[in-house]
Amino acid sequence: MKKLSIILAMMFMLIACSNDTTSEKQPDAENSTENELSYEEKQKEIVDFINEDMNEIASYETKANEALATVSGENFKNDEELHSVLTSEVIPEFEKAIETAESLEVNVDELEPIKDKLEEALGIYYDALLLEKEALEKTDQELIEQSNAKGEEYMNALNEYHEEMEKLATEYEIDYERTQ
Repeated sequence: MKKLSIILAMMFMLIACSNDTTSEKQPDAENSTENELSYEEKQKEIVDFINEDMNEIASYETKANEALATVSGENFKNDEELHSVLTSEVIPEFEKAIETAESLEVNVDELEPIKDKLEEALGIYYDALLLEKEALEKTDQELIEQSNAKGEEYMNALNEYHEEMEKLATEYEIDYERTQ
């Protein structure tokens, strides 16, 4: 079971973002209603989503990954210790990340599919953690392989999230930098 490296390599996202409003791009006044957000309001909502909401989620994931790193990879000692940390620290921290993502309210319509992609990615990662836990309990190599496959699926979903976020940031003239 020493090859439980799926999650160790997966640090979620730490994102730097700034609001660059050097050009004053405005929506057409004819297409705007009183209930719609202005361009600047949308910019602010997107920046807040990235800098505040995503950072809160990333902080939970970082705690989970740091705990996992203490008992996997080079730090692996035995399955029991890995299982203990997985169930007492990693999974609970990750559940906080999921709860936070699910509770996010977005006011910019363009953020809704990106939020959905984030929730999907988090769900995939959570499934990988649960499969790893079950694999340890059953000493099942096939479940480890399924967990690793979920890890790859998570990375693909996370890349899709970042690509969509980069497009939206460009559209709203926001500097967006993804680091993993």
